[in-house]
Amino acid sequence: MKLPIIFIAFGTTTKAITTYHHLHEKLAALLPEENFFWAYSSRRITTDLKKEDDKIQSPSEVLTMLTDSGHKEVIIQSLHLFPGTEFHSLVTIARQSSLTCRIGLPLLTGPEDYNQICTLLAPQIERRPDRTILILGHGTTHPSWTGYYSLQTFMRIRFGERVHVGVVEQYPDSTNLINEIAESGCRKVTIFPFFLIAGMHYRRDIVAEDKSSWRSKLIEKGMDVEVLENGIGLLPGVENILLRHITEAK
Repeated sequence: MKLPIIFIAFGTTTKAITTYHHLHEKLAALLPEENFFWAYSSRRITTDLKKEDDKIQSPSEVLTMLTDSGHKEVIIQSLHLFPGTEFHSLVTIARQSSLTCRIGLPLLTGPEDYNQICTLLAPQIERRPDRTILILGHGTTHPSWTGYYSLQTFMRIRFGERVHVGVVEQYPDSTNLINEIAESGCRKVTIFPFFLIAGMHYRRDIVAEDKSSWRSKLIEKGMDVEVLENGIGLLPGVENILLRHITEAK
């Protein structure tokens, strides 16, 4: 019996869910002999999606289903960006299962991951040599929040001081970062949404027309603001980081 691979994402109720379909196709092409299953770690999103599709499952439900099917081992590949709250909750669920769970680490866990994401972002950054680059992620209260500073360090080693990393929740937030960008002297900013998918936070916190969004605050400072439309789940080559993590989990 082949070892099933379960992809665990946070989930979304927006049309950006097509990013998951894209990743599934990419990984299926790289691992054509494997059996894939999906689950969402957000209870609220799982509940909402089940109203339209009763095949949607939580991580616990997928593990139970595979146990009942006679499986003894599974690979669980996290689609979270950092090893934060959602990932550690997933580890707890895996430990409670009767299955032997081999866990693939989140997208950015070690130095190789950070270097690889810099390489994947390089074409888009290097074609904008006269613009400040603002990488905007979600943010967290988990100790993994320092991962955003690690990302900024790797980015600046590669692309220089014009790269800034911020988050829409927690720290580093817009309170000081927007002033720092304005005081740098550059009047052109490109925002890179650093989410797996460009969902609710992208629409509400980054590109919304109201004055609280990052885009509006930068425009208020006199900036020419460009916002990229897609999350990094659609970044060409990002599936190779996940493939490496799956291979390491085996």
